[in-house]
Amino acid sequence: MEWVIFGILSLWLILSVLGVLFLKNPVHVVLSFLSVVLATAGIFLHLGAELLAGLQLIIYAVAIVVFYVLVVTTIPWEKVKRFEGIYLREFLLAVPFFLLLVVALSYLAWSGSFATKGFPLSGDNVRDVGKVLFTSYLFPFELASVILLIAMVGAILLGRKED
Repeated sequence: MEWVIFGILSLWLILSVLGVLFLKNPVHVVLSFLSVVLATAGIFLHLGAELLAGLQLIIYAVAIVVFYVLVVTTIPWEKVKRFEGIYLREFLLAVPFFLLLVVALSYLAWSGSFATKGFPLSGDNVRDVGKVLFTSYLFPFELASVILLIAMVGAILLGRKED
């Protein structure tokens, strides 16, 4: 039964990601992204990571989707250069990196080396994540907050009216 639930959530996630990548209407892209966030939170819940599921919903579904909708509605789309063709050069440059990523992840999956490391969980998911986040990963956590601050300032600059 677990595999059926995981399969349904994974299929939902893959279809939603394809919607984000290939839909033309920005509103449909936002709705597909919201569906991606919900499917990812469902996978986290299925894996027993309630904190990650809650953070996924709070951070992405609320903050970033609202932020994205505001950016989509405030940018004057007639000024944005639209390219309807295929980015062939960029695609050809991305293919070797994608293949390298697939080979590296396949090697890690078959060797099992990535699944052996980690920290033991005591059952209190929030306390364990908080302890690791604010001790071992304090610098990346603060760096992520600075990047989000820069993104907010950039959104404000993009959304303001030109004088």
